Amino acid sequence: MATIAITGSTDGIGRAAARQLLAGGHTVVLHARSEARGAPVAEELGRLGDVRLVTGDLADLDEVRSLADRLGEPDVLVHNAGVWPPEGAPPSRQGHELAFAVNALAPHLLTALLHGRVRERLVFLGSGMVGSGRVDPDDLGTPRPSRRAYADSKALDVVLALGWARRLPHLRVGAVDPGWVRTKLASPGAPGDVEDGGRRVAHAAAGDWTGGYTAGSRPARTPRALEDPGLQDRVLTAMDRLAGVAATSP
Repeated sequence: MATIAITGSTDGIGRAAARQLLAGGHTVVLHARSEARGAPVAEELGRLGDVRLVTGDLADLDEVRSLADRLGEPDVLVHNAGVWPPEGAPPSRQGHELAFAVNALAPHLLTALLHGRVRERLVFLGSGMVGSGRVDPDDLGTPRPSRRAYADSKALDVVLALGWARRLPHLRVGAVDPGWVRTKLASPGAPGDVEDGGRRVAHAAAGDWTGGYTAGSRPARTPRALEDPGLQDRVLTAMDRLAGVAATSP
């Protein structure tokens, strides 16, 4: 059985994935923004299996660094946390557009800090909106409309997953599209539910998963532009600079 750390796992898809993984006998490291938010969920899920709670605000790079210290040495790290900020939302602590900061920059920094301690897999979360996202390495984290910001951050997550897979060939690295499911980030008319999305995430974390970009057990449609190694390298370099970390050699 594996120890699986899942960011943003006190609600929605992350919580569903944690529940399913615990049912399979795995140990889950839950993550919440605060102790008050996470403690009740940790108590509930702790009745199902071995749970540990860690906290940290992913919109603050200093807290992300502290969180990395507390995550220990997981077998699997799942970058599940995500936000779709309302129009006019304030930027992150370091001044970046909020969706970019939480959905992409925080996962990049956690990966840079933890990759030497993660033993098996790194899982990023994509979205059905990846195809409408734009990735410009020279314009990361600047203000943009909310819908555009979310789509761009999810396309960026796929680029990060594919780029980190090349940097870390000893690990199984990729992204998973959880599907269009009914969460606080999706409209009430979404056809799937959080258990469906959680099942896809749990499969990537502990199932017969190939890496790459998938939707459950099958490959997801990846925009051709995002598969360009040159783009991936430019993005990784830009993200290293914004996160304040040294580049990781392949």
